[in-house]
Amino acid sequence: MGKPIIVFILTVAFCVGFNLTFAQAQGIIIDHTCTDIEMVPSSFIDSAKVHFKMTYGHTSHGSQIVSGMSLLMSHDELYDFFNDHYYYRFGPPNPVAPPGDLSLWDYVPEGDLGNPDRVTWSLLTDAMLSNSDGAYVIYPHGRNLVMWSWCGQVGWATPAEIDTYLTRMSWLEGEYPDVVFVYMTGHLDGTGESGNLHLRNEQIRQYCRDNNKILFDFADIESYDPDGNYYLPLGANDNCDYSGGNWAVQWCAAHPGDPLCDYCDCAHSQPLNCNRKARASWWMMARLAGWGVTPTELVLQVAAANVFLVWRSVQGAASYKVYSSPDSHTGFAEDFTGAYCDTTWIAPLPTGPKYYRVTAIIE
Repeated sequence: MGKPIIVFILTVAFCVGFNLTFAQAQGIIIDHTCTDIEMVPSSFIDSAKVHFKMTYGHTSHGSQIVSGMSLLMSHDELYDFFNDHYYYRFGPPNPVAPPGDLSLWDYVPEGDLGNPDRVTWSLLTDAMLSNSDGAYVIYPHGRNLVMWSWCGQVGWATPAEIDTYLTRMSWLEGEYPDVVFVYMTGHLDGTGESGNLHLRNEQIRQYCRDNNKILFDFADIESYDPDGNYYLPLGANDNCDYSGGNWAVQWCAAHPGDPLCDYCDCAHSQPLNCNRKARASWWMMARLAGWGVTPTELVLQVAAANVFLVWRSVQGAASYKVYSSPDSHTGFAEDFTGAYCDTTWIAPLPTGPKYYRVTAIIE
């Protein structure tokens, strides 16, 4: 008896510069439960590296994520990334990230969400994405994932100032619907659950939950050790100090040789903190690439000469096959687990339709 199949058919009409918006039906909250990198399928890490071109504006606290990413990359090429903006500014012209590397513009734009003030970051983002000041001449190769971090400004922010942040993010989302914007909480400062920092972080979290946003919960990751013990009520700060010592140092002492404790230069904090945030960042990108979506919905992204397909899982499916051709009846077929990036159509893009057929193979 043959395997029954469920078939989805997509038609894509190409034109130069055509770019369908990335569909994110539900919000994504990246917190302390999103740090076990072994749970993330490598296929979605690969898909994220192909699809996303990231820019990350931050100062010293925000560098914790990239410090951990650099260490993770040194151990496993699956997590390779390439700061091609650095080479654009200081090295050969028009660099391209090596095949298989995530393109990351680190420290771009300069500053953070509260430095030099609470709105400049959004103006710099607008200038970068629109290339209105001519500084980002390689933008046609460029950014579709934007993330900014705070330094310490959330700790003394007013509710109105956090509203300014949320409003500016919403404005950017409206101006650039093809770009994924990541919200962020501020780092811990030792003031606990009753402190202004926690209240303002909760303001950000509630907005993201209510409006289906993508949130990298910087503070939440700092509030828990890998075993799930909760330190925020105990006065935890950005260095992982709390009323009973330093939870990161204590955890690593109890888990000698654990890769989460491998040394990296972690600004204002402990290596365990940087390593977990790096893993959470890859978890986030895998989710954005389609990992963990719920049944039945198809998502289509066209960027430059690549077509990125994501489909929601079908109950009972053992595998999937993707067919691609001009007439929807012939073409290639391969097994995939939930996402596929077609890089076979090279610019200049064709002007006629192209068809994709995704079949779910049920055992």
